[in-house]
Amino acid sequence: MHHDTQFLHQDNYETLAAVELVHVPAGFVALDGLSKEADVDVLFAGDIDPGRFLIVFCGHLGAVEVALRRSLDVAGTDVAESLLLPNAHVGLRAALQGVVARPDMARAAQLAMGVLQTHTVIGIVAAADRALKAADVALVRLRFATELGGSGHCAFVGDQDDVEAALAAGSAGTPSGVVVIARRIARPADSVYVAAAQRGVGPRGLRPLDP
Repeated sequence: MHHDTQFLHQDNYETLAAVELVHVPAGFVALDGLSKEADVDVLFAGDIDPGRFLIVFCGHLGAVEVALRRSLDVAGTDVAESLLLPNAHVGLRAALQGVVARPDMARAAQLAMGVLQTHTVIGIVAAADRALKAADVALVRLRFATELGGSGHCAFVGDQDDVEAALAAGSAGTPSGVVVIARRIARPADSVYVAAAQRGVGPRGLRPLDP
């Protein structure tokens, strides 16, 4: 399996944060607040399904913590969900920048695929991070929000036992009310790999958010 986890941002920040707002006006207010509060790198800020606003940013731990706290303060009850990952997995960070792994097709007959879906964007980001940290699997797909009704999903490949461990970790520790759907496919057909392959960058410039 080829783990192509090049993180495109030059500083290779390990800390990620995300905040989802219940409507667009609150999103702009939160974005303004966090941008003025600390030096962070905003990976995405914009409207998502269904009429909400998502901000994903990274930076040094202290700056990200301060920025996230400010966004939550100014948005108040308009915050739908938030996430802080001080040690985000490099595979997740790469995927958020548009780089996913390429499975070793020569070993495809021995590999398994795990697929996770949640009904929230931040839920799938957190689940993917847990899955990647739990086992030797490679993230081959990460999609959320746009044209998905606000939900998200990811797919990863690896040996059978590793995929089972990753699915278990991704499903565990989920906040109350967040639904996680998990499936394992032993020795996926070639058509499954084709369907799972991450598409090229789209008009928004961030692959997980593009159809």
